[in-house]
Amino acid sequence: MNHDDEKSALEEAAINIFIELYNFNRQDALKVVEKQECPDYILKNKKEDLIGIEVTHLFYDAEEAKMLLGRSSKELHGLEDSTNYIETLNKLLKQKEKKIDKYDAIYPIALLIRNASPVYGMSDFLKYKSAIYKPEKYSHIWFVSKDGNNNEWLLKDLLAD
Repeated sequence: MNHDDEKSALEEAAINIFIELYNFNRQDALKVVEKQECPDYILKNKKEDLIGIEVTHLFYDAEEAKMLLGRSSKELHGLEDSTNYIETLNKLLKQKEKKIDKYDAIYPIALLIRNASPVYGMSDFLKYKSAIYKPEKYSHIWFVSKDGNNNEWLLKDLLAD
């Protein structure tokens, strides 16, 4: 699988997790209208309102990404620190904030972040929620993550209180 195919497969998995969680908890069901480049997906709700979704994945670092994607011969990752992981998330948020300015969209754009770490879960991020950077150019920053021994995905809007 080449990089673009792999990226597309990861984005598709993330958007499917997001839509399932979002629709399970709300009356205003979302569905994919189009897959594109900027933003990655266009979704539509029951009222026919459109929303753009930029999809990204959060890894602790490049080595963890390689390990999780099967591109590393290492079996163990070095010591990980949750405060460093929050810094990694904040760098990702600032990078994505710059990208939104390039979009030419007439609908709101949300950011979807899928936490790929097997070490850190939703509660680790919520514990440090006040330290998470909040780019206000996005209508929502949807964060999907598993948590602890619970193998189910959870959804949280990092912009909501």
